Amino acid sequence: MSEEFEDKTLNLYPIDYPFETLVARITADTPKTILNPEFQRKYKWDKDGWGRASKFIESCLMRIPLPSCYFAEDDDRRQLVIDGVQRLTTITRFFNDEFALEGMTTFRELEGKKFSELGDLQAELESTTIRCIVLRKENPKKLIREIFARLNQGAVELSAQEIRHAIYPGALDDLLVELSEIEEIRNFGIAESSERVRNDREPEEQVLRFFAFSEDLELAGFNDVLSDFLDSYMERKFEASVQEINQLRTQFHSALKNCKDIFGDDLFMDATRDRPKQGMIHYDLLMVTVGLLDHRSVSTNKDKIKSAYDQLCESDDFRRTLSGGLQKKTSILKRRNLWRPLLDGAIN
Repeated sequence: MSEEFEDKTLNLYPIDYPFETLVARITADTPKTILNPEFQRKYKWDKDGWGRASKFIESCLMRIPLPSCYFAEDDDRRQLVIDGVQRLTTITRFFNDEFALEGMTTFRELEGKKFSELGDLQAELESTTIRCIVLRKENPKKLIREIFARLNQGAVELSAQEIRHAIYPGALDDLLVELSEIEEIRNFGIAESSERVRNDREPEEQVLRFFAFSEDLELAGFNDVLSDFLDSYMERKFEASVQEINQLRTQFHSALKNCKDIFGDDLFMDATRDRPKQGMIHYDLLMVTVGLLDHRSVSTNKDKIKSAYDQLCESDDFRRTLSGGLQKKTSILKRRNLWRPLLDGAIN
């Protein structure tokens, strides 16, 4: 099999786990099956009582074939649940007597009973098996990302950053979570009076954008697909050393401080507009230009830099880059090329 073909096919193995074994692996002091890592959607089958969960348990007792679950191995050979979390959560909660059966139609005699009250049917459930497809850790991360996306089509789809959070746990991901809690990032683009909340790990992806763009200022590795660009950075850096993480943290705080010192209440927006609002275009442009200046240049020239940016925003050439293809490589580089001489003039 060619190497190119191998990169497109999964290295996996199927295993039929009895419910009893799965619950033991999930509830162990050191779990071997990770049922609810942070990327998983919250449990939904208890929203309107336990009817849906009870129907699932009844289906198991009726020996109705169950859809397969999908797991992904991490570097410690633990198995992360990437599809099947609702089913496995239901099994675990029922085995722990967390709910009583309701709405039973076939096993009516079990209405209102918990697992500990099932008598001989306890053993029946414990021995019930479910097919689990385990994706080995040797799979390319890009292929695992593709499986995440495909398995979530038709359901509540995971965002690209939620998938990165699942596949690349470690120091860099922890840093993204930490920095995403900074007020200016957490509330980016949200008016003070609004009750809107950013979700799907948008703030973490916003931090990641800065790190990826600032590392590759010429966009040599950017192919016009932003998610691929961010995936590539995350894959290279997710196991970064403590020293590198500290450097990245300092770099981000420094860049954000520069921008705040210059633009104040007009942070990451076009102040020349009648109704200015924050936009990622301004964030991406300013964080990797103004953000990378030394603090002395900023403090000495902040009024001139602010005036220069207003001049940029008012220019027809700049505004033409804001229609269509906002994240195209040519558009990003065009904005930087228009901004650079104005910024250089302001600080020199």
